[in-house]
Amino acid sequence: MLYASVTLFVLAATAGATILITWLNKKNAPKAVVYSHGLLAVSGLLVLLYYAFTHPAAYPKLSIGLFIITALAGIYMFITSRPDQVKPVRIAGLHALLAVSSLITLLVYVFS
Repeated sequence: MLYASVTLFVLAATAGATILITWLNKKNAPKAVVYSHGLLAVSGLLVLLYYAFTHPAAYPKLSIGLFIITALAGIYMFITSRPDQVKPVRIAGLHALLAVSSLITLLVYVFS
């Protein structure tokens, strides 16, 4: 189950990097990539939360907390950004740093 979560987060990170690169080039990201990124990330978080509920004695608490904060930043960007507006690149950068930190803490938990 943890491997499935990691896989979903890596796929979400790939889509997220695509979005960030597109925004840095002053273009709009394709809607399919934006929606795929969100769905993959939410799916990864749900799988991770399911793991936490089924293994209450030992689960990656720090990683889950960081992913939730990351998700809140992503939801904020999704709700507030419009195709005709300036993209929130600074928030997207913070979102990306939080996501990478979350994924690294999850990988440390899984492989240690």
